[in-house]
Amino acid sequence: MNIEGKITKILANFYYVVDNENKIWECFARGRLLKEGKYLFAGDNVEIETTGPAQGVIVNIKERKNKINKPPVANIDQVVIVFSSIEPDFDQYNLDRYLSFISYEMPREKCLICINKIDLGRINLDDVYKKSEFEVLYVSALTKEGLDKFVENLRNKTSVFTGPSGVGKSSLIKAVIPDAAVLIGDLSSIKQGKHITRNVQLIGLDKKEGFLADTPGFAQFSFGGLDLSKIESTFKEFSNLKCNYSDCLHRGEDGCSMEEMIKIGEVSELRYDSYIKILSEAEGEIIYGTKQESKAKSVGGKGSLKGINIPKIEQEKRAKSRKREKQDLLKIQDEEEEY
Repeated sequence: MNIEGKITKILANFYYVVDNENKIWECFARGRLLKEGKYLFAGDNVEIETTGPAQGVIVNIKERKNKINKPPVANIDQVVIVFSSIEPDFDQYNLDRYLSFISYEMPREKCLICINKIDLGRINLDDVYKKSEFEVLYVSALTKEGLDKFVENLRNKTSVFTGPSGVGKSSLIKAVIPDAAVLIGDLSSIKQGKHITRNVQLIGLDKKEGFLADTPGFAQFSFGGLDLSKIESTFKEFSNLKCNYSDCLHRGEDGCSMEEMIKIGEVSELRYDSYIKILSEAEGEIIYGTKQESKAKSVGGKGSLKGINIPKIEQEKRAKSRKREKQDLLKIQDEEEEY
């Protein structure tokens, strides 16, 4: 008998699939899928052929809505960017980097800002983001303050949690789904987050009303060499600027209305400052405060960011050798993490 379901977790060669009745099946993948380059990700909707009371073989992958490679998740509806108000201290520029990069790579998916740990200290970003398309929610995973509104934004969606280490992503998932089997870490003595989550897993909300993706927190990203006009489009509040040139990058060009828009409060000065820094990074001048030797060093290497968890869209058109494909598959399947 064949049934349909969604992959919620991958461990070594085992794929755990939840069906429409909320039953979990332990499955292998049919060999021909891997030979055809159809590698399986958490979030994939699949068809399985049952071989036992709770065992099966994955025989087909349904068409994907989207896919990201770092962390490996498919069919995402929204990205929840979690930052803390304190411990570690809130970093405005880093949040804007996350927002811009995710919007660049996933322009059709929603980004939701979640500020955690408001029981320790409060910040207010409403004025900063009031003209953007990003909603800001304030919560405490410890006291549950703001949790009801947060959960309403998760229902009927597959949501990927991302953000710096130590901001409480796993604690927040545990607060939303108390029975979730997630690992929770603490801060180091120098107030830096520790990586605990090791594998991507989708955790179902009550009544099958959505999934949360708990992911490892060690992916890296950079704007080096990205298209400047496309970066500008990720700052949605800039869309109302009336400039003399349609391709204006709003860096003091003659006829640019940015200065006036900041004065009347249509654009946040903090957001604009972040935008200028990101453009500089894209042009190869800096990578988040460090000098960059060339545009070629856009990802990885000694100058790359450490401990940053941002989805990186796979470049589908890049050809891979069969050896590289097998190495990638083994890495996805056997990856053990440390969040």
